[in-house]
Amino acid sequence: MDFNKFFQSKIFKLIFFSVAGLIVFLVIFKIGTFVGYKKASFSYQWGENYHRNFGGPKEGFFRDFDGRDYIEAYGVFGQIIKIDGSTLVIKGQKDTEKIVLMKDDTAIKRFQETVKSVDLKINDFIVVVGEPNEQGQIEAKLIRIMPEPPARATPGPFVPWLH
Repeated sequence: MDFNKFFQSKIFKLIFFSVAGLIVFLVIFKIGTFVGYKKASFSYQWGENYHRNFGGPKEGFFRDFDGRDYIEAYGVFGQIIKIDGSTLVIKGQKDTEKIVLMKDDTAIKRFQETVKSVDLKINDFIVVVGEPNEQGQIEAKLIRIMPEPPARATPGPFVPWLH
């Protein structure tokens, strides 16, 4: 059997590209399942530790969790409602409270200026980027202090003579 002819044949090329395509598909699928597992694991850990972090129900916050909404594991945007040393409690979307842990290497920025953790105040609006830990908390890598968002207009019909 002549191996040079076999490696140059259409059958070899078809088999080679099919196997290569399958490998690429499986790698992408594995990455997707890994990311999904990390998100689900963070949400589960956060729920299981809710009572320890916030004094919530002992069976966890998501005992009937149906998998449709995942908690943002790698960051939060919200308002600081409590500061306890290097731990912040943030009121985020849908009024969920999240615990953010600051470390010595956490970068804290206000616009372009680097500030210290003592410059953080209750009611400051911040964006946190970090990593989840096993207790369902976010270990901050970057905290950015944001200006207060504008107040929302009162709902209702527009009446031109009142404006």
